[in-house]
Amino acid sequence: MAMKLSQLRMLVAVADHGSFSAAAAQLDCTQSRISHAIGELERELGVRLLARTRVGSAPTDAGHRVLDKARQMLRIEASLLDAARDSQALAGRVRIACFRSVGTHLLPHALEALALEYPGIEIEIDDGCDERDDVAQAVLQGRADIGIAQRPVDDALAWQPYLFDSYRLVLPASLAPRIDGGWPALDGLPFIALACSGAAAVLERCRVAGFAAQPSRTLANDTSIAAMVGRGMGFSILPELSVFPRPDEVRTLALPIPARREFVIAALPGTMRAPAVKAVLRFLRDKRIVARTRAYQGGIVSWE
Repeated sequence: MAMKLSQLRMLVAVADHGSFSAAAAQLDCTQSRISHAIGELERELGVRLLARTRVGSAPTDAGHRVLDKARQMLRIEASLLDAARDSQALAGRVRIACFRSVGTHLLPHALEALALEYPGIEIEIDDGCDERDDVAQAVLQGRADIGIAQRPVDDALAWQPYLFDSYRLVLPASLAPRIDGGWPALDGLPFIALACSGAAAVLERCRVAGFAAQPSRTLANDTSIAAMVGRGMGFSILPELSVFPRPDEVRTLALPIPARREFVIAALPGTMRAPAVKAVLRFLRDKRIVARTRAYQGGIVSWE
């Protein structure tokens, strides 16, 4: 069936105005065009929709039933047009604070899809946050509208669950340590610590579980640590997303204890309700979009 919304619109106009001539004037078209369109619709449906007389036209019983549905369909059409116009009209600037690895591996797909639907929304990204508290402070101090932060976050922030990755042992690829169900024997290889409160909390849990190595040096940049490990200068405990895609010179092993880094999307409560921010949140948390990222496909991140 090749039913058209234009046919339904003409049927409703004739029913509302009582004649083909009045409907033609309202729709700014010819009577013959309306007559042809409604005749075609009647043939497609196999019923008579209008009773035509010398003084005008009125719906038949079948016509009344079809008109009810036609009006519903035209209301849906109007709502779709309104939604499309709203998408074009929604505009503003949304500032996002996050870790480098999040900005590199998780945001691009979401922001690309966002730009197609909401071209008026401008996104600024600050991916220079190294410390867990950096993201929350950027939001609390007004330097960012939303932050992709690591739990726990400040009580003043509203937040929604996002993704998580896991902390891993990061070793030189040339090293093949013995693993006996606990911590691998690393033959005196220096331990390089990540200067971050999240990593420090995981390190404390590792110590309770028997990890004894003391840091030979501490760096704030996970990329620099991974590069040093790749040169055989030590090993580390890092979030898996921070060393993705894993360099050939580096290998990762699971920790003997579970240790996840849980991401949330955080904002001040009032900001979380702003229309442009709500649109950004919808795209960030769209599971179909996240599923297209290499980090998700590689099992590096999963849903909280």
